[in-house]
Amino acid sequence: MTYNTISTVSKNYAKALMEVAEESLAYDVYKNQLNDICDVLNSSQDLRIVLANTSVSSSKKIEILDSVFANKIEDKLLNFLKILITKNRFNELESISAAYNEMLDKRSNKKTVEVYSPIALNFENKSNVLFKLEHKLNCEIIPIWKIDESLIAGLAFKYDDTVIDMSVRSKLENLSKKITR
Repeated sequence: MTYNTISTVSKNYAKALMEVAEESLAYDVYKNQLNDICDVLNSSQDLRIVLANTSVSSSKKIEILDSVFANKIEDKLLNFLKILITKNRFNELESISAAYNEMLDKRSNKKTVEVYSPIALNFENKSNVLFKLEHKLNCEIIPIWKIDESLIAGLAFKYDDTVIDMSVRSKLENLSKKITR
């Protein structure tokens, strides 16, 4: 299992973006457009390379942003991207987007939870897991279903900075530690 952490810098930029979104109540618009921007960047290696290249001037990068995103995203969001360029923080965009999504989910009492299982779960099992998670965490759950065959059996959950590992692998590791003491 890999766990991605969001930097403090990304959280600060996401908080600033949340405040801008609040002015016009455009939370979901910004969320969708941020996700679209990340998709464009992930699908265009050339664009990513140019925007990450330190030998390309900020003004040239801003021109490129204008040509790619002008009239396709909110002006304030485009200005936000330009700020990231001038502050040399554009490489944090995906992390900022993830932090923004987390803040938005928290605001609407939703939580994204990565659910790891050794095999694909059927609809009934997924429903049971979701029902129990929603009652335990007292919020709406947005599940991300992942397969990790190394778990052997059982489940593991990751949300916020919390990992709950109820797998056989984890139990075997704990038993092994107790035996070796």
